[in-house]
Amino acid sequence: MTTLTAHDARALTWPQLLTLVWGRWLVSLTFRMIYPLLGFLAAGFAVDLTTASLLITVQVAASLFSPLGGIISDSIGDRATMIGGGIIFTLGAAICAMSAAFVPFLFGYAVIGLAIAVGMPALQSYVSARSHYERRARMLGVLELSWALSALLGVPLITWSVERWGIAPIFAGLTIAGGVMLISYIMLPNDDQTPSRQLHQSASANHLWHLFQQPSILTALGFVFIQLAAVELIFVSYAGWLNSAFNATTAELGFVFGLLGVVELIGSLSATLFTDRIGKRRAVLGGFLLVGVWLLLLPQSGSWPIFLALLLAFDLCFEFAIVSTFPLISGLSAQRRGALLAMMTAGIGGGRIVGSLAGPWISATAGYALTSTIAGILALIGFGIGLLFIKEGNA
Repeated sequence: MTTLTAHDARALTWPQLLTLVWGRWLVSLTFRMIYPLLGFLAAGFAVDLTTASLLITVQVAASLFSPLGGIISDSIGDRATMIGGGIIFTLGAAICAMSAAFVPFLFGYAVIGLAIAVGMPALQSYVSARSHYERRARMLGVLELSWALSALLGVPLITWSVERWGIAPIFAGLTIAGGVMLISYIMLPNDDQTPSRQLHQSASANHLWHLFQQPSILTALGFVFIQLAAVELIFVSYAGWLNSAFNATTAELGFVFGLLGVVELIGSLSATLFTDRIGKRRAVLGGFLLVGVWLLLLPQSGSWPIFLALLLAFDLCFEFAIVSTFPLISGLSAQRRGALLAMMTAGIGGGRIVGSLAGPWISATAGYALTSTIAGILALIGFGIGLLFIKEGNA
């Protein structure tokens, strides 16, 4: 069987990598499909839109449990944690499929969020452990393509299907898909139990505390938190901005969402192809520097085409930068990689929560232009922190 590299017997084969991409695509689809379905779910469960938006809140909040997944991953292994995450995902999808009221549906969706928080860092750690650092951005980049592909290839099909058959059959299908994902994880090779890993498995909680005591890792996690808080200010505001400034219709907003999906795919693909060549630290810092620049320029756009071009440029650079961040962070520690990537996921979730709560409030009280300006300043502050303190690893 052909492997991705002939220099390491542990390297992932293409079928194994595609198995992991499939799992990542499935959970990304389940995460992203809720956004366009909020109105449908609010009407179907007879709740208001604010109540229905709790689905997004519990999903994002679940990411704060990712350090728990990191502890588990470093204790029992990445593959075993992925299998556990697959079991939890399948259970959550089944609860949603059987729910006739909003509260049990919300509970089931929270269970899915927990599965993602536990399983995804382990999946990234599994790929990282089976790829050389010099080629890791390529491997993780292929994995992260599934995020953009879920919007382009999955969400339109889901919304079309929900309109015809309702939400319960969709989650019944996701339950079956979760079972397939679980079986595919069981068939993957188990983690290699190296002496260093066996030595550290008994004290993963202490290792997590040890990570927090390292200034370089704390700086990297703070960098991720600041950048995600900055960009989320825009992601939760751009639809209202387009509507108020340019009288965008629902169809036009849908068109913009589709363009953003294409741009995300291009950004992920660019990180896959070029981050290893550019250098991971250089790619991350350069990408987020441009994010800050585009956000500062966004309020200066006086026409729809210029605004759209700047918005797409911002999203392209962000996607390139965030995909490049995963291999950069993964290289900071080999023995504690699972916990480290889990903490990064928690940092992403924490930043998104802050941005999603602050964005609407700032926009309503001070305007969208100030929201973008604050986001740009935050992104540049994060860039400065990264430039001074983030170092290139090689683990």
